[in-house]
Amino acid sequence: MSTVNTLLCSTEDLEQKGHFYGVYLLCSQSLDARYHGKCYVGFTVNPKRRIKQHNRGRDFGGAKKTSKKGPWQMVMIVHGFPNNIAALQFEWAWQQPTLSTRLKIFPELKRKQPKESHFDYNFRILNRMLGVGPWHRLPLTVRWLESDYERDFKIPLPLHMQIVSGKVAITSSQRHLRVAGEGTSSSSCSRSVWAPECHLCMQRIEQPERSRLGCLNATCKLTCHMLCLANYLLGDQPGHYIPIGGICPLCDTQLSWASLLQRKRLGLGLGILGTQDNDDEDCDELSDEPDVDSDVEAVEPPDDVRELSS
Repeated sequence: MSTVNTLLCSTEDLEQKGHFYGVYLLCSQSLDARYHGKCYVGFTVNPKRRIKQHNRGRDFGGAKKTSKKGPWQMVMIVHGFPNNIAALQFEWAWQQPTLSTRLKIFPELKRKQPKESHFDYNFRILNRMLGVGPWHRLPLTVRWLESDYERDFKIPLPLHMQIVSGKVAITSSQRHLRVAGEGTSSSSCSRSVWAPECHLCMQRIEQPERSRLGCLNATCKLTCHMLCLANYLLGDQPGHYIPIGGICPLCDTQLSWASLLQRKRLGLGLGILGTQDNDDEDCDELSDEPDVDSDVEAVEPPDDVRELSS
């Protein structure tokens, strides 16, 4: 795929329930020429459940604009957003490039080109979005869900972004997440020895379970306040508050901020409060619980989402 970002292939990845926020692209496979090839952009916390809802229709939680115009394929999804607001911001801008302040400066995004497919137009918008702020600093993953649609990005993506291929499933099981991450340096969630003081500010670390971070290198003894390490990694980047990555101040290991936070979450066992591992849980089934996935075509975007997009 891209000459800059390595394409990683997998059969199916596990993501943690309550920490997955994705913006997806659907393509219609309808036999009706009026709908075939049309696209839809949406937000979800559970891709497998969401595509089922779209294909079952509006009465089952699908969107108004996709109802009775399928079947639909979820061909790609962008995930790794820090929260649902950031994902909704991204979704709205992808849907409305002529209204987003960050995108309307690009005249080539105003309309679909002659003979350009709906997918190619949406892919072109996405490619531009991933290279502009604030999205270009987020540790995003572009995941291809259907191999027939995979193609290169004409504008290279930031180096810290990943391009992967394969399905994704959502689970609340901490055990499943740890098993899936075994063998990787970023999955080592606990360390036997921590220093009582921050190596950067030399102050004692209060509430270490919440505010302490270390190196991704299991043999490194780095112990830091989360804020101190963030400021160190930001270095001479004024105006930014969240780092992308950097070099460990003790062992010179290359650090990814997203990997540090992921390891922290797994170490704390964060998930849905009050939930426990359930090996019999079928995460793909439709649920009667309220769905936080969006259908912004039917309503105006929230003020905070509109403000973040401008």
